[in-house]
Amino acid sequence: MSKQDKHIAIVVKYFPTVSETFIVNQINGLLDAGCKVDLYAYVAIENALIHKSLKKYNLLEKVKYFISPPTLKRKRFIVFLNWIFENFFSIKWNLLFKTLHFFKYGKEAYTLKLFFEAQWFLVPNTVDIIHTHFGMTGNRIAKLKAIGIIPSSVKLINTFHGYDLSPEKLPLYKKKYHDLFHQADVFTVNTPYLEGVLKQVNTNNKPCYILPVGLDTSYFKKEQEKENTGFFDIVFCGRLIPLKAPDLAVAIIKQVILAGYHNVRLHIIGDGPMKAQLQETIKENKLKEYVSIYGQLSQEAIKQKMQLSDMFLLPGRYEAHTGRAETQGLVIQEAQAMCLPVIVSDVGGMQYGVLPNKTGYIIAENDINGFVTAIEQLILKPDLKVELGNNGRDFVVKNYDNKVLTDALLVIYDKII
Repeated sequence: MSKQDKHIAIVVKYFPTVSETFIVNQINGLLDAGCKVDLYAYVAIENALIHKSLKKYNLLEKVKYFISPPTLKRKRFIVFLNWIFENFFSIKWNLLFKTLHFFKYGKEAYTLKLFFEAQWFLVPNTVDIIHTHFGMTGNRIAKLKAIGIIPSSVKLINTFHGYDLSPEKLPLYKKKYHDLFHQADVFTVNTPYLEGVLKQVNTNNKPCYILPVGLDTSYFKKEQEKENTGFFDIVFCGRLIPLKAPDLAVAIIKQVILAGYHNVRLHIIGDGPMKAQLQETIKENKLKEYVSIYGQLSQEAIKQKMQLSDMFLLPGRYEAHTGRAETQGLVIQEAQAMCLPVIVSDVGGMQYGVLPNKTGYIIAENDINGFVTAIEQLILKPDLKVELGNNGRDFVVKNYDNKVLTDALLVIYDKII
């Protein structure tokens, strides 16, 4: 089957989300390759930040959103009747009646829950592959396949991203993802770290491929050299939560300053529950002139901030109460594509996206002195900073560019069709 003949349905829970640009990248890559792609989302997100990548194929106009069942029975029935009226001449009546078979499906049928779950597949479609993102979404689709709403000829692939494989919940996933582990044809994960987590619960031993999430390296590239401001600028980008360790980034900068480097500035991009704590720490330690928090920024603004920086820092840690860790951290590859040396911890999957001592440094978890020493190396050796940055761009272009990863995904599709 040629690329042009492939008809793929991408199913996600939320769309669009600022933090999940990798899904848009994947869809754009498939469309660039000539595939026919349908996009389905369970929840619409109203977001003031619209990334440029969304506009390439007008995805906001093409996404098909889930019609949620109203809580009140009467309203739910009215929505059901309206749907039938609007789709009357294209409904697959045999499948519709199947969702209403209360003798077989009980409450799920007579409350119309099964109808609403199946709504996307009760009208004609010609998809060859359904590609779901995140385990929770994949399991909803797998259940429809298990009961025959989705034909067995349609292949199912699910991509796990990490949030859906939290280590402290592994015993629960065997039951929670029961349908997914039985009905999926193949899984993908972004790093060997997450592959190891999945192996603990993928009891059916379905094939699993490591497929990192990628980026457009023609967009993420340095377009101008940083002006000599007299400052060494470090950028941190990520949600302000414990596993990203923005507090540790502030502690590291404090130690760099105490070591005598008063020309260092830390630029924190992101928002989240730790923001107030970080602001208080910055105030208490008199770091206001050294550390700035910008909140959530658009992809364009993030790119510009990286262009004005000297290096990227992400000192992530294992989350204490869940054991969760960063599984890839696409922003690490974005920074390298912008010719920034990167310094990350050896936690989770981050280490697989950096070439040690060639594109940046990998430091032991919570080793503040190790981070300080690595930063000091880059401050004192401008030529080394440039060398690592250039190496980083070459590394990302060869291994994380959208086209490279789309080609790898198409190979996986070919194997299961």
